[in-house]
Amino acid sequence: MIETGGGTVNILYADGTSAFFDPEELRLRLEKSFAAAGRTDPAVAGEIVLAVEYALSCRDTENTDSGSVIHAGEIDDCVVRILEDTGYPDAARHFRETSVTSGDFGKLTPDGVEQYLAEKLQLTGPAGSELAAKIRTALSAIGAEQCSPRLVLELARHFRDTAASTHRLGVPPAAKAAPPAEPVQEPDVLQIRRSDKIFASIRAEIDLPQVFARCTLTPPLTELALAPILMPLAERLDAEYVSLRKDGAENYPLVLTFRGFADFAAKWLAYDPDMSKETMHKRGRVFAAYFSSLLRRRPFKTFLR
Repeated sequence: MIETGGGTVNILYADGTSAFFDPEELRLRLEKSFAAAGRTDPAVAGEIVLAVEYALSCRDTENTDSGSVIHAGEIDDCVVRILEDTGYPDAARHFRETSVTSGDFGKLTPDGVEQYLAEKLQLTGPAGSELAAKIRTALSAIGAEQCSPRLVLELARHFRDTAASTHRLGVPPAAKAAPPAEPVQEPDVLQIRRSDKIFASIRAEIDLPQVFARCTLTPPLTELALAPILMPLAERLDAEYVSLRKDGAENYPLVLTFRGFADFAAKWLAYDPDMSKETMHKRGRVFAAYFSSLLRRRPFKTFLR
């Protein structure tokens, strides 16, 4: 699964250390809390993480004077309230017992960066070595002989995001452009609904293999070839999103999920099915960003499954 969106918020811990908010870490804490309470509710854990991420993004927007910093205890209080309000007091108790008091989980030396990336992000081979070299250079530039694993992860995220932003979908010369394909208007390619559960939002799902089921173009498709197919879909999503934002849902954010991305990318974008997860993640972010640019209102969160 590829996940994009959210934002960057700095978490201040009780011991004075700080780290960027990590949705995956919160999700794991919630899943462990549910398991300790004798429950298996991964979907609920994901909903709570989305609710917290959105609350943090709204706080960041509304409180520009205080910057993107929040105490870890405030996040824990928010999660506990959500758990108790939605009928999971036992999970709330276990969650409170696993509170994180430090943003520094040990120290790494520059020599240990590559091994850490391999263990934490499954980055091996040339991609892992190249990323580790960039991180070591950055650490050397600030004179850091040791650093927290969190700093390594944030540097890795920074370099990966920078690399992903440079991978634009190519546009061929206009003279060689293929004729536009007929827009696919299958009723099942787009499903959109209002969700009033833990994270109140508008949920949209797009079935990518079905969207391109009638495409007669020759892969790999470029941005120019994708546009005539995706633009009508984006317009339809915009219209249905607006129609659902009423009767108390006026401020509901959009959460978008692309189904079948790996199969679509292998067939229509000529992505190697054996490419590394890191490379697939980068290219998935590029595709998600391109589709979001066609929308009048960008999604708060995008998933590619």
